[in-house]
Amino acid sequence: MTAAELLEGLADGSLPPSDFSHAAHLQVARELLLQLPPAEAEARFCALLGGYVRRLGAEAKFHQTVSIALLRLIAARLRPGESWAQFQAANPELFADARGLVAHHYSAECLAAGRTQFLAPDLAPLPA
Repeated sequence: MTAAELLEGLADGSLPPSDFSHAAHLQVARELLLQLPPAEAEARFCALLGGYVRRLGAEAKFHQTVSIALLRLIAARLRPGESWAQFQAANPELFADARGLVAHHYSAECLAAGRTQFLAPDLAPLPA
């Protein structure tokens, strides 16, 4: 599925949950970062995910701090002109252990407190 199809399906609620894998999350985040300034990409990403999980009745699946932290980790890895396939090949850790990458920056306590609002990392700064 293309990034545009994923974005459309999230926005209108037509995306089946089975099609919204971790890789699809990352693809949507990357696409928004390519289209928008970082702050706007973060706001749009959280709005899309929040609306999607609300429509599914799965609000507990959305985590504001993890979502924004991952977006910032992705932003730091973007390379001009890189395709989605090239991005995947260059960043296997994002696909294999994204939570582990976030855990380098956040304690479990900070993440627990940051479900509904973004909290700054308490262990190590996120990439600028």
